[in-house]
Amino acid sequence: MAPRPRLAWAALGFGLAALASSWNPAAAPLGLAVGLAAAVLAVRALRAGGGRGAAVAGLAAALGAMIISILVLALAAGVGRRAGEGALVSQPSPGEAGAALDEAAAASREARERAKAELERLGPADRKPASN
Repeated sequence: MAPRPRLAWAALGFGLAALASSWNPAAAPLGLAVGLAAAVLAVRALRAGGGRGAAVAGLAAALGAMIISILVLALAAGVGRRAGEGALVSQPSPGEAGAALDEAAAASREARERAKAELERLGPADRKPASN
């Protein structure tokens, strides 16, 4: 029976798909899983003997994707950061937060007063009950 190279080409396709999904933290777990599947397919294709070049390329792509995925996940988890480093996004002090809230209140004061006056003008008889 002649060896079938379809398994090797499938391994290459899965390896390339794993590489494509290994670059960001949201897709890296998928890149790791697909890379593992591609590696298994590539090893099976190498044992079967069909499509050796595609199988080797698929195995290389799968291993590369798994390494990149693990690296991306580790960096996203904070591996390699020093304990004394500050946060990526700084938290405003209570004074800065209060000032920002006061600015926002001042900017919307006129609109809130107009809405309140309109509600008072309508009175309780004109208001419709909220329906669920």
